[in-house]
Amino acid sequence: MKSKITIATLVAVIAFFVLLFVSFDKIGNEESNKMAKAPKLRVGFVLLSDTADNGWNETHYKGIRAACDSLSVQSTLTIDIPEVREPLLKAVNDMIADSLKIIVLTSYSYPILIKDVIEAHPEVTFYGINWEYSAPNYKAYFARIYQARYLAGVVAGAMTKTNHVGYVAAMKNIQVYRGLNAFILGVQSVNPKAQVYVRWTNSWNEGEMEVENANKLIDSSGIDVIGFHQDRAYIIEVAEKRGLYCIGNHVENNRFSPKMLSSIAINWGIIYKDFIQDYIQKKDNENMDYWIGLEKGAVGLSFYSSEVPDSVKALVDSAAQKIKEGYNIFSGKIVDSEGKIHSEEGESIGDEILRGDMEWLIKGAVEP
Repeated sequence: MKSKITIATLVAVIAFFVLLFVSFDKIGNEESNKMAKAPKLRVGFVLLSDTADNGWNETHYKGIRAACDSLSVQSTLTIDIPEVREPLLKAVNDMIADSLKIIVLTSYSYPILIKDVIEAHPEVTFYGINWEYSAPNYKAYFARIYQARYLAGVVAGAMTKTNHVGYVAAMKNIQVYRGLNAFILGVQSVNPKAQVYVRWTNSWNEGEMEVENANKLIDSSGIDVIGFHQDRAYIIEVAEKRGLYCIGNHVENNRFSPKMLSSIAINWGIIYKDFIQDYIQKKDNENMDYWIGLEKGAVGLSFYSSEVPDSVKALVDSAAQKIKEGYNIFSGKIVDSEGKIHSEEGESIGDEILRGDMEWLIKGAVEP
């Protein structure tokens, strides 16, 4: 009798767990079906130029694809939108009319140009590469690309024989000043005697002007290495023709020549995945801005030319490791070209200044 009760109880317990498993499996399948039927999150991206420009926009596009694919997010791209209010206004209003709830503005001046639109649509979350503007539904994001420009400066400073390095810069805004100053600090860290000769184009993508400024630097300043902050590869082509070394800007591999020593690079996929994932998980209010660098592998140098010796690579590796461990490259005594002191020994320039008050050139810059 005792044995029969035990067997019956055992059968009942097994039946209970089978029923429980079937119920949970059914619930799980229903939830999976709901998720499969639910529309994908759609994210709008506004880009300055075409997505095969061998530079800024191409790297953005690849990062967008990588992040959205990994998160099963649908991207909507509007391309070739200049930093001019009317075309930008139309692009953004079209996205809002299409019910997009996240709009990413991938060029520096975009947020300022349409801040009235951002403020008029609190139901939409905007992300932009600019800390000079703020709103409850706007979040700033960027890579700490100045860290990579510092590493590029290490390469340039170590490779110059004349101690004259050139740099063709785009807009006179905080982003460009910050990167240029970091480049100069990198040059000076390995070659205190070197000077960096700077010319401005006041444009992201004006090939004729970039070529003209590069040639003027070569002809007047005795430079033998040139870097730049422009969207396309015009400076690389000038350097190749004139027999100079150059540092690329957002070039993923050495598709040009051994004269291109290296290139700064941003992995936008890491950054886009970071804040889109936060939005999906409703954590976006915990992070009001995203500034990501070497510590997450978001920036760095993308390759080395065969012309770069191992000793120079070792200098870069050492500098990169220090930055990953928390070193602020804007540390110690920093004086601008007018003689104003911005940081003393034992001090450093913090993020607030780096993002909002750096419209000056460091000592060692020459504007011929």
